[in-house]
Amino acid sequence: MIRILHLVSSLSIRSGVMSVIMNYYRNINTDKIQFDFCYFVDREDTYEAEINSLGGRVFKITKPSLSRSFKNELNDFFEKQKNVYTTLHIHEVYLTFLFAPIAKKNGIKNVITHSHATMYSDKKLNALRNRVLCIGLKKHADYYYACSMAAGQFLYGKKYLEEGKVNVINNAIDCEKYKFDLNTRNYIRQKLELKGYLVIGNVGRFNEQKNHSFLVDIFYSIKQKEEKVKLLLVGDGPLIQSVKNKVKKLNLNNDVIFLGRRNDIPHLLCAMDIFLLPSLFEGLPVVGVEAQASGLPIVLSDTITEEIGLLNYKYIDLEKTPEYWAKEILSIKQDNSRNQAYLAVKEKGFDIKQEAKKLEKIYLEM
Repeated sequence: MIRILHLVSSLSIRSGVMSVIMNYYRNINTDKIQFDFCYFVDREDTYEAEINSLGGRVFKITKPSLSRSFKNELNDFFEKQKNVYTTLHIHEVYLTFLFAPIAKKNGIKNVITHSHATMYSDKKLNALRNRVLCIGLKKHADYYYACSMAAGQFLYGKKYLEEGKVNVINNAIDCEKYKFDLNTRNYIRQKLELKGYLVIGNVGRFNEQKNHSFLVDIFYSIKQKEEKVKLLLVGDGPLIQSVKNKVKKLNLNNDVIFLGRRNDIPHLLCAMDIFLLPSLFEGLPVVGVEAQASGLPIVLSDTITEEIGLLNYKYIDLEKTPEYWAKEILSIKQDNSRNQAYLAVKEKGFDIKQEAKKLEKIYLEM
């Protein structure tokens, strides 16, 4: 058995990156491969208990810095693990310059960098910092992974992508879990009092990247054209209160339902009619795969990679007005035959059971 050490910022269940890693961990052969995690930010709700139950381990370190004390701490950590790991899988790519040399000094043979986005950050200062820190990334890494071709080109460049040096690891899901179910749809719609309404939905963390403010503007325009419409917003985050304030200001309180964090996403997707994703940027949004597996048409911003368009989708320029978005959304014809969508998504290469086998093979052949 081999152990892979993953470098992440936190073990939070709200982290999209952790969600992807855990999807693979649950489906990989843990008799052959185990995942351990090195992190530096504490969160309240984490995957730690599940990681332990799967046979993995977690290591909390000090928040990374250029100080001598941190470098010594990092060296001590890898020195203690000298005969445990041969592979370090870095998801916080801006830290490659710091972790890779020390890891290799202590016996790590394979350093993987994994691009999960098409921007360095949604915060300007962090984006500038991360861009500078990633300048020498390619010389420190041995393997270059990305969640999509767009994310790969962003971090490693077009040349590396065209030369086949970038390995795209799909943000795969358990497709059968998201299979559309009519009884579930009827139950959720009755419970939320949605019968007779066109239901538009979004699942995502309330931060700048997800562009909820513009999403509300779009819905406001839809509401001017279609009276029987509701908006379901699933998730939480730092900007949720400002979005709620905007909803109130636009007098949409009775039309927008904030559901908070939920563990029944497949059921909620069944209840929706259209999925709206006007993000400023994405690597390859898992929720877009989930929505399509449920048979939902998705409307998304043209800043999101075309690779996410699997079945019934429509890209719209973020520069277009909310009124234009509303018109395009309302032009979508409702398709009641959603039952087989999960199979189509499987065939597109997004079934976690098959993709986990591929990743397993890659790790074992290193």
